[in-house]
Amino acid sequence: MRIKSDDGVSPVVGVMLMLAVTVIIAAIVSAAAGGLSGTEKKAPSAILEVHFYDNRSYGGGVFSSDTMTIEHMSGNPLQTKDLSIATYFRNASGLIKGSLMGEKSVPVGSQNCGVLYINNPDRFGEPRQDSGITGYQNWFGNSSAVLMPGDMLVTPAQYFGSSNNTALHQILTIDPDADPAYRAGAVVNVKIVHIPTGQVIFDKDVVVI
Repeated sequence: MRIKSDDGVSPVVGVMLMLAVTVIIAAIVSAAAGGLSGTEKKAPSAILEVHFYDNRSYGGGVFSSDTMTIEHMSGNPLQTKDLSIATYFRNASGLIKGSLMGEKSVPVGSQNCGVLYINNPDRFGEPRQDSGITGYQNWFGNSSAVLMPGDMLVTPAQYFGSSNNTALHQILTIDPDADPAYRAGAVVNVKIVHIPTGQVIFDKDVVVI
């Protein structure tokens, strides 16, 4: 007479149930992690070139002005309202930090112009504005000022002459005309941050030329 034994069944079933529960938990965790990563914002990717000039010549040598430019070489469009620019410059007083975020303008006679603006007349027309200090569509920080590949942000020397130094003064927090440390060969560290994600999309030492 054979006696049927179930002694080994319970442990096997228990192990199988544990494995099944482990697989289910792993799947839930993976799905949750995937959902979280899917909602996480990503910073736009762009290749930028930043230049500082010591008395750059304009108008065929008619006048010169200290100037900053930011050129979008390739990559994603950049909403300038989502960007902040920080500069670090060392002079006799120590390390001077400057910053630019949002719309800012400089007065030029009875008109105003953005501290930085997208120099693309085909898209935006003239950058100047007769009245008001904000709201012009190609000024850095404006919701309409989207920097596209091939565009360049500039300080307003080419339209407003040497008054551009006022704009560069706001960015660097120094007067480039009055500070002997600002000259060709000097170094300005520039960090451009994508505000919604907090990610740095540009961080370089830029040599003044």
